[in-house]
Amino acid sequence: MRKNIFTTYEISKLLGCDLTTVIKWINDGKLIAYRTPGGHRRVRKEDLVEFLKKYNLPIPEELGIKPKVLIVDDDPDSVDLIRGYLSRIDSKLEIEIARDGFEAGRKVVEFKPELVILDVRLPGINGYQVCRNIKSDEKTKNIKVLAITAYASPEDKQKMLSLGADAYLPKPFP
Repeated sequence: MRKNIFTTYEISKLLGCDLTTVIKWINDGKLIAYRTPGGHRRVRKEDLVEFLKKYNLPIPEELGIKPKVLIVDDDPDSVDLIRGYLSRIDSKLEIEIARDGFEAGRKVVEFKPELVILDVRLPGINGYQVCRNIKSDEKTKNIKVLAITAYASPEDKQKMLSLGADAYLPKPFP
């Protein structure tokens, strides 16, 4: 069984840092912790993972966290191509699919991916709005967004990047 609660000492060993550094993160309010009746600090696994993600620190394999990717595209061939490629480069990825912008919004909140591969042209809510929603919400703004489109233009690229997309890639893929 994997641990769900960690001491400051366990975190320092897990992350390869000094114990006083972990205590400083907690005292500065960067890492959420609680105190036991004896005054010892404890950190929940989900709070530790959120801290690591927020500060772009590597997540140790010992935590058993699989990186999550959400592919948002209404073209089944593109989805299959992207999923196949991702599975080949990292078999530990947890991959979900959304076929439209509405489903993407729901899955971003429920699935909590680290990366969204987002088609610009989608039925219903388009990729521009999905990107805007992801990047304007405090809870999801740190999710990386890779915008993809078969209708690439300099204007599309500029618009997606200005909405907060982290990268832009035209289809078909090389």
